[in-house]
Amino acid sequence: MRICMLTTTHLPHDGRIFEKEAKSLAKEHDVTIIAPSENGSIDENGGVQIVAVRKPPSNLLHPVTLWRAFRACLNQKCDVVHCHEPDALLIGVLTKFLKGKRVIYDIHEHWPSEIPFDLGIPNATVLTRVLEPMLSRGEILLSRFADAKIAVSESVAERFGRNGTEPVIISNYSVAGSVPPAPQAGCSRNVVYMAGNMQLFHGIRECIQAMSKVAATVPGVTLTLVGNIREDIGAIVAKTDPRPEITLTGYLPYQEMYETLRKGSIALLVFQPDYYNAYIGLPNKLFDYMLCGLPVVASDFPEIRKVVGETECGMLVDPTDPDAIAEAIVYLLEHPGEARRMGENGRKAVLERYNWGEMEKRLLEVYRQVEEMGRGGRFRGRRAR
Repeated sequence: MRICMLTTTHLPHDGRIFEKEAKSLAKEHDVTIIAPSENGSIDENGGVQIVAVRKPPSNLLHPVTLWRAFRACLNQKCDVVHCHEPDALLIGVLTKFLKGKRVIYDIHEHWPSEIPFDLGIPNATVLTRVLEPMLSRGEILLSRFADAKIAVSESVAERFGRNGTEPVIISNYSVAGSVPPAPQAGCSRNVVYMAGNMQLFHGIRECIQAMSKVAATVPGVTLTLVGNIREDIGAIVAKTDPRPEITLTGYLPYQEMYETLRKGSIALLVFQPDYYNAYIGLPNKLFDYMLCGLPVVASDFPEIRKVVGETECGMLVDPTDPDAIAEAIVYLLEHPGEARRMGENGRKAVLERYNWGEMEKRLLEVYRQVEEMGRGGRFRGRRAR
């Protein structure tokens, strides 16, 4: 089949869309990604064609991006439009009616809470209490026109279970390839934290405050932040005493990212409960940490708790409490054997269970069923666990 993967907010080389799904689908199908970028272009990477539509400099002009994505989608000779956001789903549904394409909806986030947050609307206000139900109903209504649905986790999928075919769970597990574990988890004093675009809800302030407390008792401890920083780190650091030693790497390609993580001894994942999508999230960075053999200090949130508790790969903390984060870091630094055991547990769990290989099989099976639908078959997908 010819597949058009359509995203209106993610970049062309997004980890889930390009590195995992598109590369897996390209093993059996012709795959094109339509995605926004600062410069419109057409390229090919790893057997995947990438059509980048130019996005305006301001998010207020997002409708322009939607129009350009819609035109690019109409021009694609494809059998399936694989949509990654509600507005991409709207484009996919319109294309279905205009050109008879089949549609798959890929649910990455709890969008009714994510969209107001992205728009800068404070959580738990009257506006969000009105807006979130409206967005939820609209998304669910559009999803009924999709021929198949997949979702990143049970928590994200649960809203769609009563409306037609249940989503198939395809989680953001790591690609367990040639990444070796950290040289000696627990032996260095470098703490790492990774995020694509670091914002306050990632717990950057709490991390820095915690590292300041750690630095007061553990000499030579450092913090490496991997990813694009959207906050004023200097202003946060200026309010801490002692000031922790921090290295900022900026965005790193996949392999470089893994090499940087491997130089750490402890990995942080302290999302804040600022809005519902952050609270129920299961970030792919958790599995990247585990793959590198790093013990994690992570938010005690439902989806994260399931993985960390089941595998014993780290410590769960109240992410809003810098003291709790600092205590967990100090414990792992002072107990390198325990830290090493947690890191080994996490890596083993990824290699044996939480790896993309199993998710790839599910994804390809979804497409086999969608292909059968074109011959008069019926989608039989279930919420595989």
